[in-house]
Amino acid sequence: MKIVRTIICTLAPTAEQRTELDATLVAFADACNFTAEVARSMHSTNKVTLQHTCYQALRQRFGLSANLAIRAIARVCAALKVPVKMHSVFALTSADYDARIFSFREWDWTFSMTLLHSRAYLATKLGHYQKRQLQGRLPRSATLAKRRDGTFFVHVVLTDTAPEPAEPDGVIGVDLGIKNLATTDDGENFSGDAVEAVRKRYGRMRRTCQKTGTKSAKRKLQTIRLRESRMQANENHRISNRLIAKAKDTGSAIACEDLAGIGDRITARKAQRSRLKGWAFYQLRTFITYKAKREGILVVPVDPRHTSRTCSACGHCEKRNRKSRDAFVCRQCGYALPADWNAAKNIKARGEVMHPVVGPVDAGPRNPVEGTNKPRHLSGSGS
Repeated sequence: MKIVRTIICTLAPTAEQRTELDATLVAFADACNFTAEVARSMHSTNKVTLQHTCYQALRQRFGLSANLAIRAIARVCAALKVPVKMHSVFALTSADYDARIFSFREWDWTFSMTLLHSRAYLATKLGHYQKRQLQGRLPRSATLAKRRDGTFFVHVVLTDTAPEPAEPDGVIGVDLGIKNLATTDDGENFSGDAVEAVRKRYGRMRRTCQKTGTKSAKRKLQTIRLRESRMQANENHRISNRLIAKAKDTGSAIACEDLAGIGDRITARKAQRSRLKGWAFYQLRTFITYKAKREGILVVPVDPRHTSRTCSACGHCEKRNRKSRDAFVCRQCGYALPADWNAAKNIKARGEVMHPVVGPVDAGPRNPVEGTNKPRHLSGSGS
C-alpha cells in the first residue's frame, strides 16, 4: 500500500526570483483559464485531446515551458471532472511541477525549478522536521504555492510503501470529545480546557473585528483564522503522535470512534453549537489513520452510539447512567468512573469483537457493526 505525504517547505527567494515566481504563477493561471475555456467549448476533459488543441497556444501565448504547459493541461482536466469545480476560475496562487522541471538538492537544501524565463535554484528556510523527511529522498513532484502574505512555499510530495500491518496483541479504545479531546481506555486523557480558552479568546477577537468591518479588521480576521487553524493542527498532531506511540509500544490496534455525519444527528443549545462543531475531529482522525498506516498499526472504526450510556462493567444501557457530563454511575450495578473513560472502555470492547481494518475512518457510508457481535441497545441516536 502506498502512502503519499506532503512536506511544506518555505522558500527564501531573492528579489529577482520573487518577480520571476510571480510571473510564473500568473502565466500558469492564465494558461489554466484559457485551457478551461477551450475544454468547455469542446465539451471534453480528455487530456490528449486538449493537449493537441492547446499545447502550442500555451507555449507561444503564455511563454510556458513544455512541461509547465503539460502540467497546466493536466490540472484543468482533473478539475473539470469534479462537478463543483467545472465552472471554477484558476487563481494566481499555485503551479504544478513534475520531475522534469523540479529537483531537490540536499547538500545545500535548495530546490531547482523551471520558472517562466529561466531555471532557478531557490533557497529554503527548513525546520528540523522538513530536513528529516527530505534527507536521502529524491522527490518526483511538487506544487509551487504563494500565500496571501506574499510568502512562497513548495509542497513536496513523498511516496512511501506502508508496511504490512502486524497482528495486534490488543486494542486501545479512544473516545473523542470536547472537554477531553481524547480519552483512552486506560484513563489517559487529553484535556481541551486550554484549547477552549484559546478558542474563546479568538472568538471574542473575531466578533470585534466583524463589528468594525474595516479593511484592517478583515486582515485581522484572516490572521485569526490562520492562527486558530495552526493551533488546532498542532494539538491534533500532539494527540495523534501520543496515541500512535502508545499503540506501537504495546503492539496494539487503535479502536477509534467513527463520527461521520454526527453533526447532522445531534442537537445542542445555541451556546454549545460552536463548541461542538468548532473542533477539527475529522483532522484528528485523519492524522491517526495516516500515521497508523505508516507504522503498520491497525485502525478499527467503531460505531459510537450509546458508548457513553452503556456500562462497561455489566453492559446496562440507560440514559440516566450519565449523571452529568463528567460522571458515569450505572443504575444497575453501581459501577462508577469518569464518563469519557467509561466510553473509551466500551469502544475498546467493540473494537475487540470487530474485524480490524486499516483505512480512512471517514471513507464513505458504512455500517461498522454489521455482522459482528454488537451489543444490544445500539439503535437510536445520540451517545
